[in-house]
Amino acid sequence: MVKRFILMAIAAIFFFLQFPIHNASALELTEETRTIPLNEEGEMTTLSSEQITNGNRLFIRECTQCHLQGKTKTNNNVSLGLEDLALAEPPRDNLLGIVDYLKYPTSYDGEDDYTELHVNVTRSDLYPELRDFTEEDLYDVAGYVLVAPKLDSYWGGSIYF
Repeated sequence: MVKRFILMAIAAIFFFLQFPIHNASALELTEETRTIPLNEEGEMTTLSSEQITNGNRLFIRECTQCHLQGKTKTNNNVSLGLEDLALAEPPRDNLLGIVDYLKYPTSYDGEDDYTELHVNVTRSDLYPELRDFTEEDLYDVAGYVLVAPKLDSYWGGSIYF
């Protein structure tokens, strides 16, 4: 009995030593990573780490149903990748462009009004997901969408790997 207990104790110790134990550390974003285009004119803005964290949290909570990892499940031809955002009309590869889209969504070519087809703050009666979003929340989510490609090489693109 004692021999069995000792063998079990030794086995347990070896088992637990197999797990690497490290201190957790948060990702430190450099100022360069946090600097994104503000508008179409090329002005730049630098977001705080708190803004990016809040944008990430809100994006995961409200946007990943359709835009997991920056891909668009409902239209594989258009993603949240920087190239696709730049080719939209008007261009959405800047902070104010994405904020404008979250308020007044349009088709990729800018011809059609999508306020009844895409989640937005203007029609909270149809899309309660963004009902509680503040103006700062819109900026944070838009900022996260522009920073995410710098953090994840798989951001945007096709949903078919």
